[in-house]
Amino acid sequence: MKTFRTTAAALLLTVSIVSMSYAIAGIGFHWGFDFSLSMDDARNETVNIPGINLPSELSGLTDIPPLFKVSRENWDRSAINFGGKAYIDFIPVIEALEISCNFGLWQYDGSMAFLDITGSDPIENDWKYKEVKLGVDNVGLSYLSLKGTPYAKLQLDATVRKNIFKFPPAANIIKLNAGGGVSAHFATPALSSKLIEEVFAKKDFGVELADLAATLADNPNNEISKAIVQKIIDEALGKPVLGMHILLGTQIKIPFIPAGIYVDGKYMIPFTKFDSEAGSDFNGMGFLLNAGLSLSI
Repeated sequence: MKTFRTTAAALLLTVSIVSMSYAIAGIGFHWGFDFSLSMDDARNETVNIPGINLPSELSGLTDIPPLFKVSRENWDRSAINFGGKAYIDFIPVIEALEISCNFGLWQYDGSMAFLDITGSDPIENDWKYKEVKLGVDNVGLSYLSLKGTPYAKLQLDATVRKNIFKFPPAANIIKLNAGGGVSAHFATPALSSKLIEEVFAKKDFGVELADLAATLADNPNNEISKAIVQKIIDEALGKPVLGMHILLGTQIKIPFIPAGIYVDGKYMIPFTKFDSEAGSDFNGMGFLLNAGLSLSI
């Protein structure tokens, strides 16, 4: 009888450990490190704004350079990237299904240059430009913790997982899993000639080059610069870029404790470029690493 009770107690303990090791469902909160985005430096891209009246000193000249140019430099990933996930862990065959998200911030040095009529010498074909910086600090706006030209991305992933390694086999304290799924990326537009042209098309800034140049030069918080940066901020959740991802992750969970830690590595593969106006390297393909805390039942 004693042997039976001992055996029954051992079996009950084993079943309890195993049952507590298999989460039915859960949620997670993580911090991310997104290395998937990069942007080529680009200087002096021509901005074509129709209907601008040239000053009299330029009348009759045929070899006039672009009136406006735009530049992007020094792409920088900020420390802000966070998200969460919800998962079901008892799906037959595939074992787990989860929905996750990440929100991240980047910034860069964006600027617009305009033709400086007073500083140029048309006779000698010596043309000068003045630069106007287009960071949130430069135009009197704010966007979370950023100071330069802002870039934000919200990423949504649907992933299927399958465990490929468990240790120890009975308790499953450490699990290594692999999988993949689909992704949708919602991001701000990048500063480009097209974006500036759209701002001028929707705003009435006047048509005299001298007046536009004076507005841009005399006031760093002028309405033109502010409208350009505000358009970037306002279109933060625009048309999504669809893609897929491949995942390799690990989870550590102690039996009887409903919390655990996890690390997920994803390789992001968008189907199209994030912004065709922002250079050939701005395609969003690369690694995302998340580390976080999970709570399960």
